[in-house]
Amino acid sequence: MGDTDARQGDEDVAVTKSTHRIGADSQLVTVSVRADGAEPTDVTIADAVPETHALRVAGAAVGTGGSDGPEATYSDGEVVVDQLIDSDGVRELVYQLDGPADRSLPRPTVERVSSGPADRDASTRVTWEDADGEARRLTARTDGGSESVIAASEVSDPHPMLRDVAIGVVLTAGNEDAAIGTVLRARRRGHAVLVTASGSGPDAETVELLEGIGAVVIDPPSKRAAQGDLHRALSTAARERGLAGIVFQTRDCPPIDYERTAAAFERADYEVVAIPQSWTESASAPSVVVGVPAYNAAASIAEVVRRTAAYADEVVVVDDGSADETAERAREAGATVVVHERNRGYGGALKTLFREAAKRGAAHLVVIDADGQHDPAEIPRLVETQRREGTDIVIGSRYVGERTTRIPLVRSVGLAVINHLTNASLGNLRPSGFIRDTQSGYRAYSGYAIKSLANDRSIGDNMGASTDILYHAHRKRLSVSEVETTISYDVENASSQGSVSHGLDLVRNILWTVEYGRPLLVLGLPGAIVTLFGTVAAVLLFAQFSQTGVLIPARMIVSILYVIGGLLLCITAVMMHVLNRHPTMKRLRDDEDGNG
Repeated sequence: MGDTDARQGDEDVAVTKSTHRIGADSQLVTVSVRADGAEPTDVTIADAVPETHALRVAGAAVGTGGSDGPEATYSDGEVVVDQLIDSDGVRELVYQLDGPADRSLPRPTVERVSSGPADRDASTRVTWEDADGEARRLTARTDGGSESVIAASEVSDPHPMLRDVAIGVVLTAGNEDAAIGTVLRARRRGHAVLVTASGSGPDAETVELLEGIGAVVIDPPSKRAAQGDLHRALSTAARERGLAGIVFQTRDCPPIDYERTAAAFERADYEVVAIPQSWTESASAPSVVVGVPAYNAAASIAEVVRRTAAYADEVVVVDDGSADETAERAREAGATVVVHERNRGYGGALKTLFREAAKRGAAHLVVIDADGQHDPAEIPRLVETQRREGTDIVIGSRYVGERTTRIPLVRSVGLAVINHLTNASLGNLRPSGFIRDTQSGYRAYSGYAIKSLANDRSIGDNMGASTDILYHAHRKRLSVSEVETTISYDVENASSQGSVSHGLDLVRNILWTVEYGRPLLVLGLPGAIVTLFGTVAAVLLFAQFSQTGVLIPARMIVSILYVIGGLLLCITAVMMHVLNRHPTMKRLRDDEDGNG
């Protein structure tokens, strides 16, 4: 933000004009008027808009003349403001100006100063006067008893489903300008806006500007608060203010598609993530396809499809040989249904989803469970993270941020073991490279990842397919990231595979892949350690025998067995490593990947 004019006026009134860039060719203009008189002062000021710039006004059709409609722009004229200012008070006029930010703007002029009459109301009157002297009345609005005035913007009624619903915004180091745009658009629609910040928070000038255009700034829980913590703080603030709900803006603060967001909020309890307008920009191919593998999920599939539909250009349900009415319920709810004549397993359903998404040319495929464990309201968080970071696979993780998922004890222990085994088999030996939730099925896949996975025949049909996909990503150098999510385990139609059998299935899959993919790591390293241990033990026993003349045969035999066993592991690892690097084995793997 920078001042473009110094104060001016007589001894009782001072006017200051400042600007804040909110886009490449757009800026927010703030004209502050301060009265130092002993009584209320009626002040009229004029702020000229040159031909190089245009005042953007909501509530009128686009065009210099302007007529009733959604929006208008005015240039080559001036904004005339008549307002009553209390003694020792300050009022601000805030409006959006389009035009080159490097051009200097004219100074406001004080047209009239007089003592305010006793019966004069405190409302601000804003008028546009063009170069020909024609005048047009604009709308000004005072927010929540503050002295800030948003001028030249008609306030439209919010969507009926979003009435009394707040918009929540998290400020970051790079999104301040876009966040200001979000606040302006939301306030024009009549929404309360709650803002908090990650890191150290915004500077005092930004806070003052946000409050000046009607936002409520909430202190973050801490400087290191995660995104989920910040959202919870905003949600708590909305509840304390008696609001009907809150829509969380995505991190980059793109314009919100309020129609689709309202449809999503209809199915939400209190919170929902905003759907960006950019999701509807592509007409040639679907932007977001949501895929649902389903097996005997008739009790829950319809609700899952209905809640998901607002976030997807198309919902595709793969009925994996169900014996109930899963397919019929999904079609009735509006999904596209692909039916497997026999049950092929979770991995088989995933492979069908990859092929269906690739056939449609989808930019994003989000896979969620059919039992209602995954919250569809978090789909925008996965997709927008993928767009912002350019990540091929985004995992909705139970272990990122503040944990709110209550995982059953047996499953929690099994997941911890499997997560460490999977990361070890992938060569992720440093914590910074760990995939913290390797078994989450809540994932978003980019268009590139969709095509790559659709051609991989090595992905298994069972529950170990989640791990197979990570191995595929490792081989093909696909990028993987995680975002915080919550999974509900108390749903009625939970996964049909038990925790123990699921875990054994995954461990078998991991051990098989490790054995053939990283034999030196899994067989060679333990073999070397065992050989070293046996050798040291044998040397110590011989040293003891040379000193005492006593040899313990059982201990010596155990030591020799350790040496022999370790050497066998090392030899096996080397042989498998050589075989894996042989051109014939490479061709076989390429054929399995569908690339041969």
